[in-house]
Amino acid sequence: MNEYKIFLTRVLSVSLITAIPCAILLALYFVTAPRIAEYHEIKLKRSVLDIFNIPYRTEEKQFFGLKLRKADKKDVRNVFDNSITVEAITSQYNEQTGEGEKEKELFMYYDDEELQGIGFIATRLGYGFNKAADISLFICVGPDLETVKGIEVLDHAETPGLGGRMTEEKFKQQFVGKKLKPKLSIVRGRETIGSNEVHAITGASYTSKGIEDIINEAMEAFWQEMEADKG
Repeated sequence: MNEYKIFLTRVLSVSLITAIPCAILLALYFVTAPRIAEYHEIKLKRSVLDIFNIPYRTEEKQFFGLKLRKADKKDVRNVFDNSITVEAITSQYNEQTGEGEKEKELFMYYDDEELQGIGFIATRLGYGFNKAADISLFICVGPDLETVKGIEVLDHAETPGLGGRMTEEKFKQQFVGKKLKPKLSIVRGRETIGSNEVHAITGASYTSKGIEDIINEAMEAFWQEMEADKG
C-alpha cells in the first residue's frame, strides 16, 4: 500500500510540475496574442501608407532620455481605411510551397480615381540561421505593374547583422524605381548597370538570393493572376 502511495505521489508531482509551466505559457499566449496581432496589423498598414507617401499622425515620447516617434494606431487605421482599397484575387498553386489556390489581398491606392500602385504580401521560408521561419515582404508596384514603388520587410528571422540588414532603409530604397521585367537581379562585387539591378547585402549572399527569388516568383505569379482576373 505504501508503494502505491509513493507511486501516486510521484505521478501527481510530475503532473503538477508539467502542468504549471504549461498553464503559464497558455496564459501568456492569451495575453500576448492580441498584442502581436495588432503589431502586425499596424506594421502592414504603416508600410502601405509609407510606400504611397500618405501621412498619418505620430506621437513623440521620451524613453530614458531618448525621443521616440510612435504611430497613432487609431489614425493609422482611419487613414488606411479612407485611402487604401483592398481587393482579393485567387492566388494560384505554388510548386515551391505546395500551396493550392487561396485568396490574396491586393492593396491599391487611387488619387483622383487614378491608380497609383498595387501592393501585396509575399511569404517564403527564410535562408539564415532559422530556415524554418518565414521571410514576409510587402511588394508594391506602380500602375504599369512592373516598376517598384517600394518594398517593406514585414517579418523575418535572418541572421542579425547579416541577412537581418534587409530591414535597413539603404537596402530597401535601392528597389524604388527598379524594373521587374524580365526579372529583378541582385548583383555582387560590381556596380549596378541595368534598370533591374540592385546591390546584394554584404556578407549575406544566401539571403540576398532569397529576396531575389521571393520577388521574382511572387511577381510572376502576380502577373499571371492579374491576367486571369482580366479574363
